[in-house]
Amino acid sequence: MNSVFDLKRWSLYIGKHWNENKKRYLLSLGAIGGLLILWYSFLMLVNGDHPISRDIQAITYYVGLFLTGCLYASIIFNELSDGPKGIQFLLIPVSVLEKLLTAILFGVVLYFICYTVIFYIVDFPMVNLANSIAKTIAEQEHRIPYPAEKIANVFVSWKDGDNILVYFLLAYLSIQSIFLMGSVYFVRFQYIKTLVSGLVVFLFLMFFVHKVLGSFMPPGGFFKPFTVYRVFVSNESLSVHLPEWISTILLFLIKYSFAPMFWVVTYLRLKEKEV
Repeated sequence: MNSVFDLKRWSLYIGKHWNENKKRYLLSLGAIGGLLILWYSFLMLVNGDHPISRDIQAITYYVGLFLTGCLYASIIFNELSDGPKGIQFLLIPVSVLEKLLTAILFGVVLYFICYTVIFYIVDFPMVNLANSIAKTIAEQEHRIPYPAEKIANVFVSWKDGDNILVYFLLAYLSIQSIFLMGSVYFVRFQYIKTLVSGLVVFLFLMFFVHKVLGSFMPPGGFFKPFTVYRVFVSNESLSVHLPEWISTILLFLIKYSFAPMFWVVTYLRLKEKEV
């Protein structure tokens, strides 16, 4: 039997993890559905004569995904914050890789799927209800009702231009992976400590880039993210381009490498974890 990864052993551990945590998972998903219903109900109370726009639906989806997904990731290794439970967790006869893959399966993949399903289970009737209420109010006030809103596709932009929603999704996966890493690094208050640490690092990087690196750059700015730098000389501007192959690789890494990188760091930290 492979000591790093064995499919049969991993499947048995997945079943064990589900049996021990299914009540918590199901209650959490139910709570998310309830919060979505409350939010939509609030929107209809304060602005009942307007349908729920697709912009509001997309914002609701991604704000909820960021808040609940990061909170969920920060408690996925909650056993490590308790001495006896942490020791029992570390002594389970499965590899570190299998424990991490199980956390990614439940905390990232299945959570994302379940959250999306619950969102649309709530979104569909609430949007139709908002359309009906707005139409009824307009008829009572003897005016033309606002056009009924459609159910938003939260993965595809319905406006012209680049599909910005994909970038929100990629940003979510990267940020959630940071909170997953924080659940292993910190013993108590993982969510708060990860949030504060992430903000401190982000502000430091922004200060370093704008104040330190910016002082060495000529007057100008980036025209495209990290690929084109526009230099202002007198009344003219010159553009400095990176080679196309470097730009393609750099943009690919920025989009898709952060989440796997933090998963690797989480694996290394979990491998040396002590309680």
